[in-house]
Amino acid sequence: MKSFFSLLALVLSVVASAQTALKARFDSLTTAYEAAGYHGVILVAKGDTVLYNDAYGLANFEKKIPHTVNTEFKTESVGKMFTAVSILQLVESGKLRLDQTVKELLPHLAIPHAEKITIHHLLNHTSGMQSPWDHPQWTFKKDYSRAEWEKLIIEVPPVFDTPGKEMYYSNSGYVVLGWILEKISGKPFDAYFQEHLFTPLGMKATRHLGDTLMPEKTGAQPYRILHSKKYVSMGETLGARAGAAGGWISTAGDLHRFVAALYGGRLLKPATWTMMQTANGSAPKGDSYRYYAYGLESFANQWQIGATIYGHNGGGAGFSIDAFMEPVSGAIVVSCTNLYQNSRPIAANYFKAALGKPTAPVTRSPAIVLYDKVQESGIDAFAGKEKEAFQALGIQPHPGLMAQVGDAMEAAGDKELQLKWMAVARNLFPEEGFLYLVSGDSYKGKGDKGEAKKMYEGAKGLAEKKGDQRLLQEAERKLKEL
Repeated sequence: MKSFFSLLALVLSVVASAQTALKARFDSLTTAYEAAGYHGVILVAKGDTVLYNDAYGLANFEKKIPHTVNTEFKTESVGKMFTAVSILQLVESGKLRLDQTVKELLPHLAIPHAEKITIHHLLNHTSGMQSPWDHPQWTFKKDYSRAEWEKLIIEVPPVFDTPGKEMYYSNSGYVVLGWILEKISGKPFDAYFQEHLFTPLGMKATRHLGDTLMPEKTGAQPYRILHSKKYVSMGETLGARAGAAGGWISTAGDLHRFVAALYGGRLLKPATWTMMQTANGSAPKGDSYRYYAYGLESFANQWQIGATIYGHNGGGAGFSIDAFMEPVSGAIVVSCTNLYQNSRPIAANYFKAALGKPTAPVTRSPAIVLYDKVQESGIDAFAGKEKEAFQALGIQPHPGLMAQVGDAMEAAGDKELQLKWMAVARNLFPEEGFLYLVSGDSYKGKGDKGEAKKMYEGAKGLAEKKGDQRLLQEAERKLKEL
């Protein structure tokens, strides 16, 4: 008996030591992110068991209110998982089929190609539809009626005419799924979510915002850090009501409850869960890919070699939320930040730590580092020597990063600086047509229609050269608007 208790004590000691080491890894990451200027809440779990939950940085910059593990965030497109699960529950029950079309289910909705667009296309973003906010008359603060929503969605042209041709991220598609959910279930989509998801799972914080401002005492305020000495508050996309495409207010704990229930088979049957992950068998067969399944982003051998990660990111003005799982190990990571940024690398790093793999170095945002450098040295000193500057900063330039810095300069009111920066961007990437579009918009905003026309024509020429129909369509639209 004595030897049994000695062995038990040894096992418990080993387990405790492993847990302490794991927590130390997580703590090290959290400390590094805070030091690098990030703000948010992180939760790491194995299934239902929370392994780590911590808050870092500020929920309110102006009043110096720190984050807590219960801080509420606007979760944006993470809510697409709620819609996808609910639709698949109706498929499980035989009330809906994946091959049913929008025309069959909502015959009055006169969207282009409604007779060809199916539930499958809506779920995995292959319908060709765009988003309501692609309509020139859209405003985020307005509480639209159903008729107004339909008008917006109908009037935004599709990006391609053959549903299933390719993937194009569509918020309109998920709005339509919400209407289908309401028709088939006989309940408002939010009432269905409450009854089948939020209440059963104890997601007490998940709700409509009910205002166009985040709660001051319990909610994170949205920000964008432009450079080390300047940030802006970003609340322009805060709407009072969430939708089937997202927009819920929630916490890291609530999102964990949902993801754990989905992984644990409490929301869908095993066969349906597999169908959700593979978009009914249409996922890529290769060893490495990023793919949009049914309401799930999936990354095979991207975040971690040998692992496929499923979940969703929610990005809006001033928020970036990640709720992902790795089904084999049961690892779950929920990362919530109140910054305008790409936060997926943060979630990926905590997955690496949870799986016992080396983590990537934590660095400051490359866009902020670049803006700081230009302010320090001056754009004239930077231009012409940009390749050497990038090498010295340890930053690999790409067109998206250049556009991001230019956009930050515009947000900061540095319009002349932005025009010079975009000239550097075009010099580095002369074949990237969208950089010409961004430059044209900058000149147009300045009132220089002549230069704007040159930029748009440059984009059009590159689009024709490459056969890029989307770029061509956008360039021609902008030329007509001059």
